[in-house]
Amino acid sequence: MKNIVVIYAGKYGATERYARWIAEETGAEVIPESRVSARDLEDKDVIIFGGAIHAGAILGIQTLKKLYPKIAEKKILTFAVGLSVGDKAIQDECRELNFTKQSSGFRRLVSGGRPARMTEREKQFSQLPCWFFPGAYDPSGVSGMDRKLMAVVRRMIQGKTPGEITSSERQLLDAIEHGADYTDRTAIRPLIEAI
Repeated sequence: MKNIVVIYAGKYGATERYARWIAEETGAEVIPESRVSARDLEDKDVIIFGGAIHAGAILGIQTLKKLYPKIAEKKILTFAVGLSVGDKAIQDECRELNFTKQSSGFRRLVSGGRPARMTEREKQFSQLPCWFFPGAYDPSGVSGMDRKLMAVVRRMIQGKTPGEITSSERQLLDAIEHGADYTDRTAIRPLIEAI
């Protein structure tokens, strides 16, 4: 098998669980995003990056964006972990926010309010493959801003009429209130096959 590394960024363990499952299947090295450097990636053929979805953003994606100019010629695969990732609309929104959207308002300002053109590297980055893996949530293990954020999500869903609530929102509401573990080792199979 190729020289592979899995970099992960998560808060509560589900993303790390997927990273370790991928490593078990491939013999990859596993590195937390907070400790990765460009030097760690120099001899790697395949770089897999995974992050938990937090308020729509993939944790650690900024690190991948910073490293990208140095690793762009390598095979790069990504995955995102969240509770509602089975919903295609959520996947599309997550891709747009994390891979395609130009994050700099300054760029729009200097371009006279017009959307700035993407550089070739930004286009390449926007086309990285991303798999979406179902996550886990334990309400007893969440505190601070994360607890407040989930309370806001719960209120938003509960504020809808019963007919407006989608099945994925019902599932999310149930997970917020009672906890859930949707992690599934078989979900990594398509990513492993892509290596």
